[in-house]
Amino acid sequence: MAGRLFSTLVSNDTILHGIRKAGITPVWTGQPYEIIILDEMQDCTHDLFWLTCAFISSVAHAKGGRAPRIVVLGDERQAIYNFRGADPRFLSLSSSILAALSPHPWSHLPLSKSFRLSHQNSAFVNKVFLQGEEYIVGSHNGPKPLYIHGDIFKPRHIADHLVPLIHKYGPERTAIIAPSIRQNWALSELTNFLSRQHRLPVAVSISDEVNLDDDVLAGKICVSTYHQFKGNERDLVIVYGADAGYFTFFAPDLPDDTCPNATFVALTRACQQLVVLNHNGNPPMPFISLPELHKTANFMDLNDKRLKDLQPVGRPGELGLHLPRNIAVAVMTRHTPDEILDQICKTHIEIKQISPPLPPILHINAPDKVLTDRSKRYYEAVSDLNGMAVVAAYEYALLKTLTTLGYKPKALSFKIPSDSHRKASWLSRKACEYEADLSGYKSRSIQMDHHTFDWLGPYLETARKRLTEQFEDAERLHFEVKLEQKNFEVSHPSGEKSQIEKLSGRADIVRYDGSSTSMPGKIEEGISIWEIKFVAQLSLEHAVQVCTYAYIWSIKNRAEDLPRIILFNVRDGEKWEITSRNGIAGLKSLIEAVLRAKYTTKGAPTTDEFLKLCSKTQAEVQSLERP
Repeated sequence: MAGRLFSTLVSNDTILHGIRKAGITPVWTGQPYEIIILDEMQDCTHDLFWLTCAFISSVAHAKGGRAPRIVVLGDERQAIYNFRGADPRFLSLSSSILAALSPHPWSHLPLSKSFRLSHQNSAFVNKVFLQGEEYIVGSHNGPKPLYIHGDIFKPRHIADHLVPLIHKYGPERTAIIAPSIRQNWALSELTNFLSRQHRLPVAVSISDEVNLDDDVLAGKICVSTYHQFKGNERDLVIVYGADAGYFTFFAPDLPDDTCPNATFVALTRACQQLVVLNHNGNPPMPFISLPELHKTANFMDLNDKRLKDLQPVGRPGELGLHLPRNIAVAVMTRHTPDEILDQICKTHIEIKQISPPLPPILHINAPDKVLTDRSKRYYEAVSDLNGMAVVAAYEYALLKTLTTLGYKPKALSFKIPSDSHRKASWLSRKACEYEADLSGYKSRSIQMDHHTFDWLGPYLETARKRLTEQFEDAERLHFEVKLEQKNFEVSHPSGEKSQIEKLSGRADIVRYDGSSTSMPGKIEEGISIWEIKFVAQLSLEHAVQVCTYAYIWSIKNRAEDLPRIILFNVRDGEKWEITSRNGIAGLKSLIEAVLRAKYTTKGAPTTDEFLKLCSKTQAEVQSLERP
C-alpha cells in the first residue's frame, strides 16, 4: 500500500521514515474505498500512524473530499511490539485520534468471542492467568490444557508425554513456542530428540537471514518465538517459558502482578490442546491462581520435586537498562527500530558505497529453499548455507583449509571433490552440519541426511570468483576469526552504574596486506575486517555487526588505529566501506548506543503527550501539497 501511495518501493521502516522526513506527497490512484479497515492497531507506531493518516487523507482526496468510514480492530493484550515503538493507545484512543479524518459517528463493539480457543482453553487463561476476568470466550469444546511440571533439560522425559499428542494432532498442526529460540538448550535438545529418535519433521530457524515461510513450515512442527508466532494458530501448541523464570531472563523490566502480553499471546494460539511447561527450577508465575490451575487444567508432575510456592507479587516495573550477560554480535541489533538504528549509525559512522549492486541479470540467485521430500512436499531453508559454502569454497581454493566450516587448519584428512558441482554439494552439506553444531538445532541436518545438496552447483563457481576478485592482491587472509570481549562496559547516560557484558562472534575474513611488526601498540598496516553476506540487500544491521568485529579486534590486538571495515554482498556485488567518525572510541560509542537502544525500557508518554503527538502528525499530513 505504501508503495502505491508514494510510487516507490517501501520495504522497511527506515525507508518509510525517510519518506516522511522528506515530505513526499502521497497520491492515491487506486480504488476510492468507501470503508477502510485498520487491523492490529495495537501494533501501530508513530510512523505507521503517519502512513495511516496519509492513506486515509489521500483516499478522501481522490473521492473529492468525501471521507471513508473507518473500522479499527485490535486487542490491547496482544500489544507486544513496544520495543519497535508500538503504542496500544493507537487502538484504545482511535476514536479520538482518527475523528478528524472521518466525520462518521463511532461505535465501540467488544469482540470477546474467539473462534480459535476452546471453552476449556479460554477458561484456563481467564481464571488462572487473568485473575478471573472473563476476558475471552471460547467457541467450541476441546480437551483441558495440560500443565507439565518437570525438568525441561531432560528431553526424553518431556517427549514421552508430548509425542503421543503430536501423533494425535499431526506435526503439521503442532507448534512449540518459547520466548527465545537462540541458545535455548532445553528446546534445542527436545527438537533434536523429536527429529532423531521419533523422526518427526521439525521447522526451526535461528538465523538472522532466514525467515520460515509457508513451504518450509508445511507438514512440520513449527518451532518459533512468541513474537514470530503471533497471528498464527495450530491445534496443539506447547508453550515454554510460562513460569516465573520469564521475569528473570526475558522481562526483568515488567511488573510481576499481571500476565505479560507476550505470555497471553502464547497461551491463546492453540485451537485444541494447550500444553504449558513449568521448569521444576522455577516457581509458577507469581500472579496465577493455583486452585484454578488444578481445576481448569490437567496437572502433571514428572519428578519428585514439588511445585515451588508462588513468589510474593509486587515487584514494580523497572525502567532503565537491562543488559543480558552474553550478547552474540550477529543478533545484537535485532528488533531495534530502523529509524533509531539509522540515527545511531549517522551519528557514529560513515558508510561509503564502494560498489553499487550489479544489474539484476548478474545477481547470483541461488535458491533460498529446496525441496527435500517430493512425496511429502517438505522444503528446507538454505540461504544461510549458501553464504557459508561460498566463503568456504574460496578459503579452500586459496589455502586448502576450511576454518569457515569449523575445521582446524591441519584437520583435513579427507579429499574434497574437484568437480565444481560435487564440491558445491560437499560444502553445502558440511555447512549444514556446522550450522547445526553452532546453533544446537540439528533437525534440518537430520532431515536432509539423504538429500543430494545439489542446489548450489550451478552458482558456486560464479560466487567464488566474485569473492576471489575482492582479494586478488591480499598478502594473507584469516577466515572465521573468533572474537570476544569479556568485559564490555556500557555506561548509563543518567550517571547510574555502568553495566558489564560479554560480546562474542566470528569475523568472516581478516585481510593482511603489510608486514608484521613486533613494536608494542603497532600492528602491520593494510589490515581490514570483512563481513561477507549472501542476502537480498545489505542493511545497517550488517554494518553494525562488522563494526563491532572491528572494535573487538582492535581492542584484542591493542591497536592504535582501526582496520579498514568492509561489508560485501556476494549475491549482488554491492560493497560498503565503513569508517568511524571518532576512531576506536567512536565504534565503542556506536556499540553502546545500539545496546542502550535495544535493552533500555523507557516510560511511555503521558496520554496528553501522546494525543499532542498524534495531532502534530495529522497536521503534518494535512500540510503536504496535493496535486
